[in-house]
Amino acid sequence: MENILAKIQDGSVKIAVVGLGYVGLPLAVEFGKKFDTVGFDKKVSRLESLRKGEDTTLETSREDLLAAKKLTYSDRIEALQDRDIFIVAVPTPVDQYNRPDLAPLYEASESVGKAMKKGAIVVYESTVYPGCTEEECVPVLERESKMTFNRDFFCCFCPERTDPGDKVHELACV
Repeated sequence: MENILAKIQDGSVKIAVVGLGYVGLPLAVEFGKKFDTVGFDKKVSRLESLRKGEDTTLETSREDLLAAKKLTYSDRIEALQDRDIFIVAVPTPVDQYNRPDLAPLYEASESVGKAMKKGAIVVYESTVYPGCTEEECVPVLERESKMTFNRDFFCCFCPERTDPGDKVHELACV
């Protein structure tokens, strides 16, 4: 943990944001203004648009995308292998009975688990029910990484606080 704190302070921390939707993209852009950041998404067409400075969700401007000089985009797990911090911001849609579809969360957790190294921090930004991070996500991370939670890697949940389309209360790094 101390190692990552030191990296944050000296600016050498390496961050991955998994899922570049209305929550993940603004995070990746803001981090990419200060830190080496990989924006990871499985939708190649989305990545191609972002590389051109186009955000179809309209959550970020062309100027912000271009200002994130330390942000790169990838759909390859290999791009995640040197990251210190992973922020998972994938959708969690619900079905007709309001049951969450955790498939995107499982898939993201598998990718992160395959890529993460000892000492990694994984932050879940996806909207999930209480206990989901520890009960559903952590076992996937442990299985894929062959590491142990709270010994070899750390994990937390950060409730989503993004209001799509709100241009008054935008996210910005200070």
